[in-house]
Amino acid sequence: MIVPPASGRRESLAVLVLALLILAGSSLVVALHRDRVSVTALPGWQVDLRSGLNAAEQGLTADLLNAAPEFAWLPDNAPAALAAEGLPPFVADATAEARGGHAWQELGAGALRGWLGLPARPEAARPMLLRMDKDSPTVWIGEGAGVPAALDDAALIAAGWRQVVTRYDASVTRKDAHP
Repeated sequence: MIVPPASGRRESLAVLVLALLILAGSSLVVALHRDRVSVTALPGWQVDLRSGLNAAEQGLTADLLNAAPEFAWLPDNAPAALAAEGLPPFVADATAEARGGHAWQELGAGALRGWLGLPARPEAARPMLLRMDKDSPTVWIGEGAGVPAALDDAALIAAGWRQVVTRYDASVTRKDAHP
């Protein structure tokens, strides 16, 4: 009696067919459960934090939003007092200089208050404004704008200021078509 040599053809073919079925099934599941992301356009008076600001402006925005909650705990919110407390971006250090060397001034009183930073080096960053409406901070960026006459939305928009907002509808790793 002749015994044929052991062959794994049938087993190999079965494993290959099974792998192809798993691959086809998983591809079908992924294709059917894919989310369609619709990118919404921002109004002209808003700018996206990630795609509309350079790195220095992004850093200034983060510093301003991190400093805002501290204002309630400080007796004096003048820029010099904030700098004495060591709060970025009000303190004049190497980071502030690299981000445009903004000179800060306090604007307004009452419910609407603001801290305006005019850059010594406008090529590094544009003018920035932290506006506090009661305890709600918003950051605005000046598009060639100077000191605003008032701090309400309509006055800031009319003066050429744009509100910095964050959209979560586009991937961080993907460049979207909106500036």
